[in-house]
Amino acid sequence: MFTIGRNFHVIHMSDDIEALDAWYDDVFSVNRWVTNNVSPELRRIASLVGIGNLCVEPMQPTFDIDGWETVPLGRFYQRWGRQWHSIAWYVDDVEGLTELRDRLEAADVELLGLLGGKLEHAADAPEDRPIFTHPNSTLTQLEFMVPTEFIFDPRLHVSYRPTWWHDTHPLHIRKHSHFTLATRDLEHARKIYVDVIGGTVLHEGQNDLLKTRSIFVAVGRDDIVELAEPLESGTPIADYLDENHHGMFSVSLQVEDLGAAARYLKSKDIEARVEDATTFVSDPATTHGVHWAFTTAAIPNDQRQEW
Repeated sequence: MFTIGRNFHVIHMSDDIEALDAWYDDVFSVNRWVTNNVSPELRRIASLVGIGNLCVEPMQPTFDIDGWETVPLGRFYQRWGRQWHSIAWYVDDVEGLTELRDRLEAADVELLGLLGGKLEHAADAPEDRPIFTHPNSTLTQLEFMVPTEFIFDPRLHVSYRPTWWHDTHPLHIRKHSHFTLATRDLEHARKIYVDVIGGTVLHEGQNDLLKTRSIFVAVGRDDIVELAEPLESGTPIADYLDENHHGMFSVSLQVEDLGAAARYLKSKDIEARVEDATTFVSDPATTHGVHWAFTTAAIPNDQRQEW
C-alpha cells in the first residue's frame, strides 16, 4: 500500500526569481536550502525555501537559454504567467510509488514524463522516477517522488523544528492550513483526491468568503486540499476559473491573530483582495502573481499538530 508523506514543494512560477527570492526572505524569513539552481534540461532556475513545514519552490524559466519556451515549464509560463504551478509530495518507497502510478493510470489520469511527453503506459517510466500528472486530470499538476539522498531536505531530519515561525516570526503561523484548488467539476475532483489518491474527507460545506462549495481533503501526512467549486459568477475563484479553467487558486497559512497578521502584511505592501473576520486573501498584484491566504479559522476535523 502506498503512503503519501510530507509535501516536497509547491512551485511559485515567476519571471524574476531574484526579486521573488528576496520577497520570500523579507516577508517570511524563509529557511533556504537551495538558491538559484539552474537546470539546462528543464530550462529553469529554482530555489527551495521553507516556511515551517511547508516548502515553496520559487522558479522562473531560463530566458537566456534557447528553447526555454518549448519545454513544459516554459510553456506554462508563456500561457499563464506568474502563478502557482503544482504540488509535489513524497511517497515512502519505490513499491508505493509504483502502486500509485498504477492507480492513476487505471483511473485514466494522464501521466507525463520529466520533459512533458505523455506516458502511454505507466511501465514506460523507470520505477524510481517521479510521477507527473497532467493538470487537466488532477486540477493542477501533481508530482510524487521517493525521497533521495541527492535532494537535501532539512525537514526530513529529526532535529528540524518549525516552531520558530509560530513563536518568533511576526505572522505567528500555527501551521500550513491548506491548498485551494479551483474546479467546475467538484465530483470529479473528489474522485481523484479521495478514491484514487487516497485522501480523507474532513469537511464539506460552503466557503462564505470565496463563495464556493468546498470539500476539504487530507492528503499525506501534513496537508489538506480544499476542492472549491464557485457558487456564482464574479467571485475571485469564478474569475480565476474564467481565465485558467482549473488550477491552484491559493496557499493558506493558519495564524494566531488575523488583525496582527494583516497589519504585518500591509507593512510589507501586501493588500487584501477579499477578507472577512477570519481570513485575509492577498491581491496577487501585491504577492508576485499568486493568492496567499492567512486565516484563524480551523478546518473541522483537522487533527494535525500546530508548529
